[in-house]
Amino acid sequence: MLKSWRQSDNDAYGNKLTPEDAVACAKILENCEMFQKVPPELLVTVVDRMTVRHVNQNEKFVFQGQPCDRFYLLEQGEIVRKHFDEASGKKHVVKFEMKASSINTMRILSGAPYHNTISCVSKGGCKLYEMKRTDFIDLLKRNPDLSIYIADGLSEALKQGSKKFVTPLLEQQQQDLNVPVVAIAAGIESYYRSALNAQLNAQLSGVKSPQWFPNMHVQVPVRIAYITGFKGLRAMLENWVDPDEEPVQPVPFIQQWRLAAAIAPGIIMTPIASILEASNAGHLNSEPLLTKRWMRGFVPRMGREIVFGLGLNQLSDYFEERWYPILHGSIDSDEDKSDGNRIGSRSAASRKKVEQDSVLANAVGSLMAGVVAGYFSHIPHNMSTYKLLEPNKSYGELYRAFVQKSVPSLVREEIRHWSNPKAKAMAETVTATLFPRGLVLRTTQIVGSFIILNGTINFLYGVESKKLRSMMALGHGSY
Repeated sequence: MLKSWRQSDNDAYGNKLTPEDAVACAKILENCEMFQKVPPELLVTVVDRMTVRHVNQNEKFVFQGQPCDRFYLLEQGEIVRKHFDEASGKKHVVKFEMKASSINTMRILSGAPYHNTISCVSKGGCKLYEMKRTDFIDLLKRNPDLSIYIADGLSEALKQGSKKFVTPLLEQQQQDLNVPVVAIAAGIESYYRSALNAQLNAQLSGVKSPQWFPNMHVQVPVRIAYITGFKGLRAMLENWVDPDEEPVQPVPFIQQWRLAAAIAPGIIMTPIASILEASNAGHLNSEPLLTKRWMRGFVPRMGREIVFGLGLNQLSDYFEERWYPILHGSIDSDEDKSDGNRIGSRSAASRKKVEQDSVLANAVGSLMAGVVAGYFSHIPHNMSTYKLLEPNKSYGELYRAFVQKSVPSLVREEIRHWSNPKAKAMAETVTATLFPRGLVLRTTQIVGSFIILNGTINFLYGVESKKLRSMMALGHGSY
């Protein structure tokens, strides 16, 4: 049954705030949906009306059905909300999508009955800041502008809580191309890629490479040209297919053009990728690098580069866009991201949270894109590598050799007694194709490359953005 309301249940009132409490209370209010738009000079008047209260472990301080006569801010400890459903007679633990330290701020205006019973569950108790509804209503009457800011904050919270970014895969668009930033990222990533490539070639061929970083005087500039080409071609083709200004007439076959624009960078950059690949194979293929060796395995390598380009360009952005609101809790408005002077330290804290979540979303997006690209590019990669290492064999011979090397011993033992040779060959081919040799190492290489490239590019873009904001702030201050 619901606890019947008695005035004595919640007539306790807290003590005045110390200066330290006032600072802590203001920080919580700044991050509360209701007060997020309130300027500092008005926020002080709210803090002045707050009191501090300590609640013991397992002590209930809000009761379902009781009229809302105050709101709380949780400064320390953990709470649990429980709702009693009279229709079913069951109790339910309640959690909100928007994580916040405020309690009952949405009901304080109307004074509607509490929807849940709330208790402290922390061993050391909970520390709360509270304000009576009568004090809050009086504050609104004395400061009419406060109501406007509160309404604005609640409207923003509702809007951000329901907003999602859902750009389709082929319509993802990258930030403006900054060639020096991309070049720095590619230069760093080239060493990681070279080391992993040497390990992967050794795993596929069975011959250990004598060097992890061979021909770096060739690899580094070529890798920079390769990654910069991918990013530059993407920017150029995206602007051609989806210009900033919408065309007057719909473009016919627009999805086909978008697909063509997405795969074109991989096709165009295949020759450069071939030179990079050939640089790591000199210990097994003595053909001249720039006249013969780089052309070995060209066709399957093109398929690999198409998948790599889609993963690096579109898939990374696609997954990042969908993971950011999950990690951050909502999608920030442009105002929150850019207007750093209006709300002072609160914006600095908000920007820091945005930056941290953006870095994490970028890493998760790169990780997921790398896994997908690593898996689907692995067979073409293997074929191009085998052809590079053994140019005199046909692709059919190389694939059969690849199958024999890739079949796990457990599967081989299981099918050893099969009487049908065609079924046995089919089982080996399917197993090797779905779970190819070197898959984990290849996927690790792609994941690492995507994280290094996208992470470094986003970090350096962030540094440039901070510099620009600082220059703009100095410019405004000079007037």
